[in-house]
Amino acid sequence: MPKAKRAEDLPDVQNDDNLLIQKRINKVGIRKVLLPCKVERKDGTFNDCVANISVYSDLNKHTKGVNMSRYRIILEDTFVNKNVNLREAIRAALGEVKEKLQANDAYLKVSFDYFLTRLAPVTKIPSLQNYRCTLEGRIIDGRERYYMTVKVPYTSLCPCSKKISEYNAHNQRSFGDVIVELKDGEICWIEDIIELVEKSGAAPIINILKRPDEKWQTELMFENPVFVEDMARKMAELLDKWLDNKILDYVFIANHEESIHMHDAVSVINAGRDLK
Repeated sequence: MPKAKRAEDLPDVQNDDNLLIQKRINKVGIRKVLLPCKVERKDGTFNDCVANISVYSDLNKHTKGVNMSRYRIILEDTFVNKNVNLREAIRAALGEVKEKLQANDAYLKVSFDYFLTRLAPVTKIPSLQNYRCTLEGRIIDGRERYYMTVKVPYTSLCPCSKKISEYNAHNQRSFGDVIVELKDGEICWIEDIIELVEKSGAAPIINILKRPDEKWQTELMFENPVFVEDMARKMAELLDKWLDNKILDYVFIANHEESIHMHDAVSVINAGRDLK
């Protein structure tokens, strides 16, 4: 049978500096932590999801190891059974990491599926659409920075195919990755990013379509052809209006999963600042 002992009666191996190699470690922590999470939506409701979380801190050259359980305790205290504004929750958790791990730098990344109800264009039948999102916070040398990534599905129809074909045009499911650096004190809602991408593509993705809806969707796509280059430029034009207002920086990646080729077409554009 195992024998229970108090912590003070057990050797503390991680604080044993015997034969310690004195080098600072940039990041040490835990990843792939899956926890239930409730993320605040723009309309005041909360998105129920499973968050995939990574958390790290730096480690000074005089300490052999960190107390790994403290990371998990901080995450569970921050996210489990709580309705959270995710950015503020990450900020609070980073402060806890710095304090409890006696760290100079702290990093935390939360990835999750964000669900919104979409209505079919004609019949108005509701269906759920998930958007893959990530919110990341960093405190490095006292400077806080926060980044959000939203992957938005949309449809694209080839302008060249439409122009040269006597009828029909090839089209495909596509994805836009929007990566932004958030401005302190300003709110950038996931819904607003989704809206920018969906109105720039040929048509949004909607999961339940009856025949009247499918007719509408295919004709809408035909009326709004878009190259992968078009998507990059249209999104940059829209995101430029947010610079220094809602956001500090951005990268947009358009990925069109070609229906007549085995390769994808990709275009990347940025604000020309730090994010590349």
